[in-house]
Amino acid sequence: MEQQKTGKRSLALPITLVILVFSLIGNVFLYSQFLQHKQENNHAIGQRIFKAAVSSQQYASEMIPLLDGLLQSKSVEERLALAFSAGKLSAKGSGLAELTAEAAGIAGAGEEWNTEIPASYVSNVEKGLLDIGQYEGALNASDAAYLTELKGSFEALSGIIGQFNAAVGETRIAIIRLASGLDWMELVSQAQKVMTEQAAKPAA
Repeated sequence: MEQQKTGKRSLALPITLVILVFSLIGNVFLYSQFLQHKQENNHAIGQRIFKAAVSSQQYASEMIPLLDGLLQSKSVEERLALAFSAGKLSAKGSGLAELTAEAAGIAGAGEEWNTEIPASYVSNVEKGLLDIGQYEGALNASDAAYLTELKGSFEALSGIIGQFNAAVGETRIAIIRLASGLDWMELVSQAQKVMTEQAAKPAA
């Protein structure tokens, strides 16, 4: 009888250990699955951030020569062609709002992450460029002043967004790191201030 009890006790310990080992393996597997899912999610977020940042860089930098062309224009036809080219760039300008939305998703709601600011900026620029210079000859002083101010705004914007390292798109780890908000969110905050101050008001 005593031997039977001893045998049962001797079996209980290894069985318990086996159960604990399998439980541990299960927990490790579930945790690894969680980490993998989180990494994949951060990679998707990072890709969106990267795409929006590159689009914003292109918008800001490509607008500057078009504004230069408008400042030097001598005819309505020339200005309409340049304004049309600027309008096509508005699609890239949407990257500014997308980048702001990603920042808001990481930092939470706040006035500095207001997506309406970049959306209005891009929209008002497009409208303003269509409204100016509807006459032959060189631009008048008012329209020239508007374009000069707008060009300065884009130069400031390009200088800020241009600091985003486009080379991060070459590695998966760097793309995932973007989801943390490090380095680039401050650039978005600075860009928001430029767009707010300029307001890209349509020409009168």
